[in-house]
Amino acid sequence: MSGSETVEINARAWATGDYLGDYANRRLLPVEATLLIRHRHALSGRTLEIGCGAGRILGYLLEFGGEVHGIDLSPSMVEYCRRRYPRAHLRVGDLRDLSASTEGLYDAVIAADNVIDVLDDAGRRRALEQARDVLAPDGLLVFSSHNLGYIEAGGGARSRRIGGLLAKALARPPAEVAGKVARLPRSVRNRRRLAPMQTRAPDHAILNDEAHDYGLLHYYIRRDDQERQLAELGYELLECLDADGRDVGAGQSGVGPWLHYVARAQR
Repeated sequence: MSGSETVEINARAWATGDYLGDYANRRLLPVEATLLIRHRHALSGRTLEIGCGAGRILGYLLEFGGEVHGIDLSPSMVEYCRRRYPRAHLRVGDLRDLSASTEGLYDAVIAADNVIDVLDDAGRRRALEQARDVLAPDGLLVFSSHNLGYIEAGGGARSRRIGGLLAKALARPPAEVAGKVARLPRSVRNRRRLAPMQTRAPDHAILNDEAHDYGLLHYYIRRDDQERQLAELGYELLECLDADGRDVGAGQSGVGPWLHYVARAQR
């Protein structure tokens, strides 16, 4: 299976809009609250959110009083945001072609929820390059990504096995348990279909994880490899944090399945 075919699998899944109910909330991770507060000045300007979903982050950006733009591949999510956040500038757009979905330069670009990880290596690099091109001089890129160092250290091994899904669900509220049990056959089918498409390279991997019933393939990268990649693409890494907002320094793996990065565009 080629990288482009893998990306199309992810794009078709997201474009359906079936996940609207999962994302129509205002819940923030501790690290997201930290980053919003710490970089409030840049986020109070002209800001673009890539993959705005149902407005989980978008709503907070609007409260900063700046000019907020958002794009998403799903028409149903964009329409929901237009009703919920009428002050935002929203359009259906593809992160693989930001030039066709955006206008002008932005003080900050946000790509939350590991959204760029639905792309293969070449496509993800192009998306990061395009984000740099739409950033104003010294503009900030704020994004999260799946943490390959965590996987290689054995993190999440149990949850990546279909047999571990039910045990994990039993610790959840009864309604959530019922939903997980009902979706278990779909998880098994998706896992069997997508697991053979997993690939590994020296500096990244494409893995089928449990997100959305094992229905997607995600890009995973180590913290230091991400810093090197950003430098190659014209960024300076300012900070890397785990989900609790703790600093993850050079040479560290981080303790969670995803990491959050802030980088400055270099001109």
